[in-house]
Amino acid sequence: MNETYRKMAILIELENSIKYLRCGLAELQKITHVNDFYEPPLLYLSSGLERLFKTILCLNFKEINNRLPNQGEIWNRKQGHDIEFLKKEVEKICIPVNRSFTVGDYDLITQDKNINLICKTLSEFAKRSRYFNLDVIFGHEQKFNSRQEWQEIETIILKKYYGEKEFYKRIGNHELLDDVYLKLSELIVSKLELFLRALVRQFIFGNFSKDSKTYMITISSFFSINDNQIGKTDYAKINNDEIVIKRE
Repeated sequence: MNETYRKMAILIELENSIKYLRCGLAELQKITHVNDFYEPPLLYLSSGLERLFKTILCLNFKEINNRLPNQGEIWNRKQGHDIEFLKKEVEKICIPVNRSFTVGDYDLITQDKNINLICKTLSEFAKRSRYFNLDVIFGHEQKFNSRQEWQEIETIILKKYYGEKEFYKRIGNHELLDDVYLKLSELIVSKLELFLRALVRQFIFGNFSKDSKTYMITISSFFSINDNQIGKTDYAKINNDEIVIKRE
């Protein structure tokens, strides 16, 4: 295959990963107490992270071997949708960045409990539980329900924010549910934005690939998020070539 085209495919795949992730964040912001359609955000986020992790690993392989990988050289067929596995491989080539504005980035990539729970849920969704209901129809036992697991993550995040007593008070009051879900959207999108910003900063400040800096424009929508913009972007109202529209 033409090597120039293979190199172009890296850029295309990276662009697609960013678009998938932005669509996933937009779908998360649509979740309310009356809209519990979790499949779109799970689908977009799992595909976006898988593609982003794989692109990073391919660039690192090229850095080490001076060529792009062939099929099966980085992950096998069973590991292809295993986001937890891919994340662990990416963690090995990430480094702590010694800049004042990147404090906490490395720990967020490697040790954040909520991010790890999110990646586990997305991983199981990508591998098998996206067909949860079809498995039920066909009589196959499916032990991992990604939608239920995602809702448990939401509960963890809200309990930490409100405190357990206040959480149950608010979740039990129908008049407060709109505000609860708006806050939930802000909290979970903020966490993912911080994680994604930390990851793409590795393209500029990390050392996994000498070519990674050339993709700065492609990753700019997450790389360029300022602290005061975290959780404020309304992804449902922007195109994939735009950066920020703040939510009301």
